[in-house]
Amino acid sequence: MKKTKKYTDLIIYFVVLLLLVLPSFIFKKFGKLDLEQIIFLFVSDGAGADFTIVFDYFKYALPRVAIIYFITILIRWAFRKYGERFVELKWVQKIANFVKTPKFLSKSLSKGVIVTVLVALFLNQQFDVAGYLLNSQEVTYLYEQHYVHPNQVEINFPKEKRNLVYIVLESMNTNFSEIELEEGTVNLIPNIQELANENVMVSHHEGFGGFQHLRGLTWTVASLVGQTSGVPLNVPMKRNRYGKNGHFLPGITTLGEILEENGYSNYFLMGSDGNFGGRETYFRTHGNYEIYDTKYLKEIGYIPEDYDVFWGMEDLKLFDFAKTKLLEIAEKDEPFNFSMLTVDSHYPEGYVDETCELPYESAYANAISCSDLKIIEFVEWLQEQDFYENTTVILTGDHNTMNKEFLELTVEDPKTIYNTFLNLPFTVEEDVLVNREFSALDMFPTTLVALGAEIEGDRLGLGSNLFSGKKTLIEKLSIEYIDVEFSKKSQYYNKEFFIK
Repeated sequence: MKKTKKYTDLIIYFVVLLLLVLPSFIFKKFGKLDLEQIIFLFVSDGAGADFTIVFDYFKYALPRVAIIYFITILIRWAFRKYGERFVELKWVQKIANFVKTPKFLSKSLSKGVIVTVLVALFLNQQFDVAGYLLNSQEVTYLYEQHYVHPNQVEINFPKEKRNLVYIVLESMNTNFSEIELEEGTVNLIPNIQELANENVMVSHHEGFGGFQHLRGLTWTVASLVGQTSGVPLNVPMKRNRYGKNGHFLPGITTLGEILEENGYSNYFLMGSDGNFGGRETYFRTHGNYEIYDTKYLKEIGYIPEDYDVFWGMEDLKLFDFAKTKLLEIAEKDEPFNFSMLTVDSHYPEGYVDETCELPYESAYANAISCSDLKIIEFVEWLQEQDFYENTTVILTGDHNTMNKEFLELTVEDPKTIYNTFLNLPFTVEEDVLVNREFSALDMFPTTLVALGAEIEGDRLGLGSNLFSGKKTLIEKLSIEYIDVEFSKKSQYYNKEFFIK
C-alpha cells in the first residue's frame, strides 16, 4: 500500500505539474494564440506535424517541474511538521469516501485539485478560455449581413485567360525589413521589399506594409482557406469536419472551383505532408488540385523514401521542383493556377541549407534572410520564362511569425503580412493601395481581379477587391469588432459551409 501511495503521488504530481508548465511554454514559443488554433490541431488531420516541438516542450518543462516538485516537497514537510490537517480540503475527503476511493488517494487528490485549479486559471489567462466558451454561446449574424456567395454574383473572365503563380511565404512579416539584432538594426528581406516597392503592393500606410491578422486566420491552413474562399476557419467540436472522411467545408465555393469552371488546371506544391491540417482534402475537393507534397515527391523518386528535412523538404528542393513542373505545365494548351507554400521561414528557428550564408547570430534571422534570396531568385527565373508574359504572379505571407520573441525585436507596429502583385494586366490607382486596413480574406476576390476577371459588386465571401477601392470588412467594422464576431457561433456558417 505504501509503495502504491508513493508511486500514485509521484504520477499525479508529475502530470499536473506538466500541465501547469504547458501554458507558459506555449506563450513563450508562440505568443498569444487563438484558442481555435489549438483546438484545430485536434479536430483536423495531424499527419505530418513537426513533433520536435514535443521534445522542445519536455526540454523546457522538465527542469521547471523538478524545481516545482522540490518546492512542493519542502511545503509538504512544513505541513507535516506544523499541522497539515488544517489545510486539507474536507470536501475532497468526503467525495473520496463517497466514491470509495482508497484513502491513500484523497490527500494526493486534494493537492491535485488545488494545482488543477491553478492550471485552469493560468490557461484562462493565456487563452481566454472562459471568453471563448461564453462567445461561442452567442450568435453572430455577420455572414447573413456581409457574406457574398460566389455562386450568386457574376464573375466574368477575359477571352484570353492569364496563368496564375501564387506563392505563399511562410510567416513572412513586412516588419522583418527593420529589426534590432545583435548586429544592429538590419533588413532581413531587402530583395522582396524592393520587389514589392517596384510592383503593386497594398499597404496599411504609405510605405512598405501589408495586411493584418484576424481571428480564425492566424495559422497556415486557416490563412490558405481565408485567402482562397474569403472565410475564416471556425472550429467545430467534431473530428470529421476538417480533412476527415474526405470533407473540408464542402459548402463553400473557392478560388480553385471558380478557376476550374473557367478552364484552369490547379496545382499545389508544398514541402510537407499534405494531410497535415487537412490541406490535401481542402484543395482536392475545392478545385480538383493536383497535390505535390512530400508523399508524392517520394513516390516519384524526387526525394528518398526516408527523406525528412525540417517539415519534410526544404525550399531549395521545393523551388527546383517548381521550375521543372512549371515548364512542363506551361507546355499544355490550357491556363493554369500553380500555387505553392514555402517552409524555410517557419517557426521556431527556420531552416538554412548548405547554400545559405550565416551573417547573423540568430538562426531565425539567417533563415529569413536566406529565404529572401531564394524567393527573389525564383521570381527572377519566372520573369525569364516564355509563359511569364501571360502570367500574374502573387506573393503573400500567410500569418505573423509564431516566434513571438523574434517578432518583438522588429521596430514598427502594427505587425503586418507581406503581399505583392507582379505583371498585372492593368494599372492600379495609387490611392487604393495605401492606408488600407485589410486581411487575408481580401486576397480571394483580389486574386481573381488580378487575372483580369470582373466581379459583380467587387466582393466575394467576406473579402473585397482591393484594387476597386471598395471598403474592406475591417475598414467598415474594425478589427476589434470582427475578432469578437468571429469568436461567436454562426448558424449560417454551420448550415451553409459544413453541409453541402
